[in-house]
Amino acid sequence: MSRKVVWRSDGDSPCGGCGQSASRCRCSAAKPTAVPSGPARIRVEKRRGKTVTVIDEIPLVEKDVKALLRDLKKRLASGGTGKQYTIELQGDHVEAVRKWLDGRSIPHRGWH
Repeated sequence: MSRKVVWRSDGDSPCGGCGQSASRCRCSAAKPTAVPSGPARIRVEKRRGKTVTVIDEIPLVEKDVKALLRDLKKRLASGGTGKQYTIELQGDHVEAVRKWLDGRSIPHRGWH
């Protein structure tokens, strides 16, 4: 029988790769990825007939990206999601996003 940890009551979640606690994990899944160093990219995509504004390669740590996502969703009254260094917002919000990034001194490119 496998001794792979699935859930722990002490809050220390297991690694997705090896199943060990985060403090005991030695696999590559627990290693943080590098923060992008260039400017954020803004683009608009069509997905299943809907418009999506994508802000990619945001030069901040993942925790800060999630905080920025919450703020953007409130200000734009829009839904969205965040994945590592990417924010996806429902709808075409390019101009508002550009102004918002300028106000926070986050370098960006695209859709000038």
